[in-house]
Amino acid sequence: MKQEKIDELMLKIDKKCKFPKHWNEFIKKNSKTHHLIIKDKGNKKLYCTNCNKYFIDKTIKVRDYIECPHCKQMSCVYGINYYRHSFEQSVVLVQRMDKKVIIRIFEIYSYFEEGDKKIKRSCIEYARIIPGIGRFLGNNAYINMFGVLRVYHGFNKLNWSEYKGHKFLTDNPTYPYDKKRIVKGTIMEYAPIKEFMNKFSYYCYNFLDVLELAAYSSFELLWNMKLYNLCFYSKALNRTGSFYKRFKVPKSFLKFMQDNDVSYKELMLLQILQKDDKELIQKYRYTNINYLRFLIKNNVLDDFLKSGIEINYTNMNLIKEISKEIPLKKLMKYQKGLNNLNIYKDYLNMAKKLSYNYKSSKDLFPRNLISRHDKMQKKIAIEEDRDTQFKAYLRYLKLSKYTYEDGRFIIFPAPSISDLKDEGTQQGNCVGYMYLKPYIENETEIYFIRNLSEINKSFITLEFKNGRIVQKELPHHSRDFSEEQLEFIDKWLGFRSFIEQKEKYKKKQEIKIIKYKLNEVVA
Repeated sequence: MKQEKIDELMLKIDKKCKFPKHWNEFIKKNSKTHHLIIKDKGNKKLYCTNCNKYFIDKTIKVRDYIECPHCKQMSCVYGINYYRHSFEQSVVLVQRMDKKVIIRIFEIYSYFEEGDKKIKRSCIEYARIIPGIGRFLGNNAYINMFGVLRVYHGFNKLNWSEYKGHKFLTDNPTYPYDKKRIVKGTIMEYAPIKEFMNKFSYYCYNFLDVLELAAYSSFELLWNMKLYNLCFYSKALNRTGSFYKRFKVPKSFLKFMQDNDVSYKELMLLQILQKDDKELIQKYRYTNINYLRFLIKNNVLDDFLKSGIEINYTNMNLIKEISKEIPLKKLMKYQKGLNNLNIYKDYLNMAKKLSYNYKSSKDLFPRNLISRHDKMQKKIAIEEDRDTQFKAYLRYLKLSKYTYEDGRFIIFPAPSISDLKDEGTQQGNCVGYMYLKPYIENETEIYFIRNLSEINKSFITLEFKNGRIVQKELPHHSRDFSEEQLEFIDKWLGFRSFIEQKEKYKKKQEIKIIKYKLNEVVA
């Protein structure tokens, strides 16, 4: 929806949707519990902000939760710093405008001012939901990536923008409204809202949540077709035309869809595979849809299944890299490459770096891949100029905070170029030259895991990138790890997470220090 249309619609709501008669009483009622009992420092008197009366009880301490003897209101006891305490409470107002349902979300902010024991309130609107049109958030509200909402009060005029998040904004006290009257004359009047809520009661959807689904004509159609799980995606399936245009599958699939009450993910699998096969759907129900689309686009899905390789994040990234150099149809016939995707990817990259214009099958698909891989790595010279050495040293300093040991093993970042070379030689892998540039340019992280009893002997090489371990290898590309080794790696991941969280917290608490010029201070 274009911003001009949003502005026009919001202005119309401001003009036509007036507050109901008892709105102020509703606000006061829903902020009734926003009270506390203040303990005076000198005379030991206790003051209730709900009934504005004093009482005396010398046994009560700060932070006790007690009942006021006058108004019987349960409140927490605060001391001299009571004015620093505040309360937030969201409330909902449902209205009608031109056969549209308008759901307005407000926040009540209750607070104290220093020296004034009477509570004050601010009520401001921060979100609007118009079923069938969209969700809108005011510029006075912010919802972070973890779903935490912060509303800023004091805005005289709000600017509205479309909000595509999934936070349950209507899950708050709602001003009384007539459900039948609110939907009368709209597309939602005869929609199976009650039946939907009964069937999916475990989702705890309220009436207003379901209105957002029922505002599309496809909601009632999907329910009548007995495709109940697809009702959750009434907006996405709100298309006109034939069965195929709506669902992107043949109409002959309808009985299969009904018998299995397919979910939206299962419908997407049907669209991709174009087979109404229950076993196939079950097999891929947890697989990333984009991975399947990539394999089907390259016409290698069946071949990939026969190879026995798992369709996961690491393997698919390797396959996508390899596909830039050779057709995937050819890769599927090269079992050694499929069994060693990481080594084969490195082999092709090294060939490209050395400007080897491989065209023959014996070069593109060597009979002894690992041997050819190891011979090629010896032909690549590692740049060891002073600048590169210094960059490697700085990289080590930056990552050394993640050094960790548990009494048996130790893990630490690659300290220098010579250490990377030595690791590659001892391990029989390409870390000494293929990973130098990405390492010093902050594109990846390389760590060595050693036995504390043999600190100079190469043991496990580990690459960490994009928040996860990309690869880990024992000498000569072996991945036969013991449970103890894998347990140590898991402990290191936990330690690393702790360090990162600690640094985030430290940055928030950082105090800016003014730097003075010494010569000016002396003068």
